[in-house]
Amino acid sequence: MRGSMPIPPHASRLVVLAAIAVLLLGVAPAAAGGGGVRTSQAAMLAPVGNADIAITPLITVGEPAGDDGYRYEAIPDGISLRLKGAGVAEVFINHETARAPFPYNPTTPTDANSQNDFDNAQLSRLLINQKSGGVQTGKLVITSDQNYQRFCSNFLATAAQGFERELLFTNEETPDWTNRTGNAWPTTVGAPTARGAGIVVALDVMTGKTRQILGLGRLNHENSVAIPGFSQRVLMTGDDTFTNNPSQSQLYQYVASSADAVWNDEGTLRAFVSDDPLRQKYEDFAPGDATAVSGHFIDVPKLIATGRKADGSDLMAADVPAELGGPYPTPEAANFAWQRDSVTGIKIDGPQWVLEKWSQLHHVFGFVRIEDIAYDKRPGMSNVVYVVDSGRGTAGTPGPGVSTNGRIWKMTLHPGDPSRVDAMSILIEGDDSPVKTVTEIHQPDNIESTVNGLYLQEDPGGSQQFPATSTDPAATSARIWQYPFATGVASPILKVDQGADGGSTDVDGLPNGNLGAWESTGIVDASAAFGPGAFLVNVQAHTLWVEKAPGADNFAPLGPDFTDKREGGQLLLIRIAGG
Repeated sequence: MRGSMPIPPHASRLVVLAAIAVLLLGVAPAAAGGGGVRTSQAAMLAPVGNADIAITPLITVGEPAGDDGYRYEAIPDGISLRLKGAGVAEVFINHETARAPFPYNPTTPTDANSQNDFDNAQLSRLLINQKSGGVQTGKLVITSDQNYQRFCSNFLATAAQGFERELLFTNEETPDWTNRTGNAWPTTVGAPTARGAGIVVALDVMTGKTRQILGLGRLNHENSVAIPGFSQRVLMTGDDTFTNNPSQSQLYQYVASSADAVWNDEGTLRAFVSDDPLRQKYEDFAPGDATAVSGHFIDVPKLIATGRKADGSDLMAADVPAELGGPYPTPEAANFAWQRDSVTGIKIDGPQWVLEKWSQLHHVFGFVRIEDIAYDKRPGMSNVVYVVDSGRGTAGTPGPGVSTNGRIWKMTLHPGDPSRVDAMSILIEGDDSPVKTVTEIHQPDNIESTVNGLYLQEDPGGSQQFPATSTDPAATSARIWQYPFATGVASPILKVDQGADGGSTDVDGLPNGNLGAWESTGIVDASAAFGPGAFLVNVQAHTLWVEKAPGADNFAPLGPDFTDKREGGQLLLIRIAGG
């Protein structure tokens, strides 16, 4: 703690909390005909052009659901749903919150330059009336005191994907080290009481029990998606790395004999390797390259995959045994661009680095930044997998070796053997144009598929954003794109509406954020619950804060090291004609 005392409770926090209570009372949800309540706040999405889309906002961050004190939490992300019966949909929603500050200034941390969430990652369970869209009840089924960080996307594996028991997979997307119990942060990298993040957590939706599936790899997971059509249970996951130059994002596959074997972490992790020695990474495909490469998945040793030693402590570079090529150099000694500890500024050793080094040694294909994954829902085509690569958002002239807007990859697994890749190629190319090209997708993030096509969501990086008052004809907020299989042409159909920024519920005291600072996320096909063309979508309103307070004082000089904040956001039901 470097000799600093914790900060005492502040009167300003009480004033802010009181103000928030008044604000929330002023925007109470409205009753929905047929049961439940719906938000009275305006929709945070709008159609693009003449798109035939109906938009219904369901619940906004901070609003209650049910009578048990539940309120919709901040940074809503991945969504899964199932039919509960009696006209009710059971919806599971991630909250990408963390008590490890993000962003954080390790040199001179203050409440002005560093931010934190009030809670660790959480998973909500909402019951929604299928007729009215009213939210009837809400409950946290993974809570802050379990010390998980930044849950990103999630996926509910059911009988449709060959799973004999329904398991929901939620994923930590962070390189941080945190304490296993108690205050999650700060901690000491490698300490017995600490752990490296990047863990997949499974929820048995029938029992409510959770379990860590370490064998799915220790990495920055965006999502872990079950792929049907094989005799074994197959999950695919990717590394949404925060440091991507050089390319250091990999695609993994987890294979087990049954859903119970997945639950018991008895499966095998595999990593994708290209068969073409001239195409071993993202940059080896020049913009517009139509080449398709074959490849295969190679087994990752269990120790490397789990990142956990027999004594329960996390695997460090020096712990890798000689038979696996160890000991490995630390990332600092390896002189490799890598994620740094937010407190010390030293490159982070631990399970994520060990898996990265192993992948380098075994020539695993280097993507730039894998985000989400979806499989083709058309009959007999589930072995076709779509992989979203957000790219780097590099400004300047496009060209070989330059990642501007990102890509969607199409991967065809061999129908009889998921470890074999018959072909991988670029399906949607963004790198043939500069950043901010309005006709290109801007850093794709989440994806959903239907029998008719793909739906893609943008998470624009800093190089894709525009001032709030920009008059640039290319200026746009984050968008949702539709890619119909019938035409093979992607086009934007929805955009995020940032109109609430700076409004009565915004307590950050800052100017309106850039267009593109907000994002939509978590899109999921909801037609089984709400009819043809229905989807559930979240919006993360990153520059709209509905609560803030001084954070803790962990380090000198005296004063809070960050601002605790609760970001705005919203869950929406959209209906797309022909979707």
